Amino acid sequence: MNLAVKSTSITTTPKLTYDVLIENQADGTVKATLLGLPDCQSLGNTETDSHRKT
Repeated sequence: MNLAVKSTSITTTPKLTYDVLIENQADGTVKATLLGLPDCQSLGNTETDSHRKT
């Protein structure tokens, strides 16, 4: 399993920055989880798909 932590910004005012844990799943999908908000997760076929749903 590959893990990466990335930061992203929300485009609303005020801008907020979140740390996101990106996990490649065994079935080939990618799961994105906001660190500090473990119930805020998204699944996608690619890392880009996961980011759009968060």
